[in-house]
Amino acid sequence: FIHPNFSIPIDNSRYDEVEFTIPTTGTMHGLAGFFEAKLYKDISISIEPNTHSKNLISWFPMFFPIREPVTLAANSKIKVNFWRCCSSSQVWYEWTVIEPTTLPIHNPTGRSFSIGK
Repeated sequence: FIHPNFSIPIDNSRYDEVEFTIPTTGTMHGLAGFFEAKLYKDISISIEPNTHSKNLISWFPMFFPIREPVTLAANSKIKVNFWRCCSSSQVWYEWTVIEPTTLPIHNPTGRSFSIGK
């Protein structure tokens, strides 16, 4: 992410692969998404439970469900791919689990959920 973005047209699509270490055995039904931003030096805003900014009500957590529950062993790792996709009229997220098993991409082309621009 680079700011300011002088690209014409501005492309706000994003992609990331994230990896998590699972501390205890369990079953995953999805992932929770939170927002945190460092605005300047020690000034930040956050909806992440451990660093939540007091009285911040502008952003809300998001749940990224997965079609098939995934059994996870203690101290195992999971890898998930996330895409933030855009068209001229909407923004949507796509996601998939790639480890310890591979699942299909969820919400392709925003078919289940999108945000209007």
